[in-house]
Amino acid sequence: MIVVCIILILILCLLLKFGICLFLHKHGKISYKNFNALGFAYDEKKDIFYSTKNAWQKDFGYSHLYDVAAPIGSIIVDTEPVHFFYNNRNWLITFWKGQYGITTGAEIGIYYTEEKKIHRNTIYKPATEDMLDMCFILYKKGKEIMRICANHWWLAGFKLGMFSHPKELSMYLQITFPNKEMLNTFLISFEKLKYKSKEYKICGNIFLLKYKKPHTKRVWTRSHIIDFISQHNNKRNVKLYNKYLEDAVQNKNDLPNEKYFILNDYIPNILKNNKQLDFIKLPCPKKSGVILLRDDIYSTVGGNYNEK
Repeated sequence: MIVVCIILILILCLLLKFGICLFLHKHGKISYKNFNALGFAYDEKKDIFYSTKNAWQKDFGYSHLYDVAAPIGSIIVDTEPVHFFYNNRNWLITFWKGQYGITTGAEIGIYYTEEKKIHRNTIYKPATEDMLDMCFILYKKGKEIMRICANHWWLAGFKLGMFSHPKELSMYLQITFPNKEMLNTFLISFEKLKYKSKEYKICGNIFLLKYKKPHTKRVWTRSHIIDFISQHNNKRNVKLYNKYLEDAVQNKNDLPNEKYFILNDYIPNILKNNKQLDFIKLPCPKKSGVILLRDDIYSTVGGNYNEK
């Protein structure tokens, strides 16, 4: 089965390269403007891809098998799942960071199942009806790569054309729970991972975490051999992308002036210290300041929303 998957991936990669060559030959330039066919949108000012609220991925939920298969598809990421029981449901909140093919990125996913007994093959549903306010800032070797906030079930951001090893990345994240009961049941499971007290903090119903090294055991496909082969290919493909495609991407100055999703000043105060960020030691925020994601449009909480 694994061999078949690898062969299929290689075929898809060849088809993708062939398609890119044809596109460049015909159109000359690539623009990611209004790119949302794959469940993502592109912010050209921040130069990141981010997950949309109505992404097609929600129809497939989440399963542990996805993480097992990921390394075979050149996705080498650190995974930290937290399972807990709340309101007659088994919940799963997972953090990811690492290399996704030719992109560096991070994710926070919120899922649940109404099954009373869970196992490795359980397929969780996305928490589209119970989304939470979330934020994260992703650093590579201490340098900020991206920051993103939203009321979401799957908060994800990706930097195309960047290569990273998961251990080089640090993820500073914040989740606001709807009440103390849900937060406390989450904490009971989270504390079993044995993070040090200086690595996380509780501010009212807000959970904050410095996620650098996962405390959960790797999936068996994250072996040294598979990591080496996948990362070698990822690094090579990133170089190819930057060499052949970067110049073909439409210049930002060529794009018309339109309103894009920009977080700017809407990031919570607790996440605003860029250079020496240590929000575990900072005072708790008075309000979340999180922005709302409505499809591909971001707006401030309580602000007016005008769809264009």
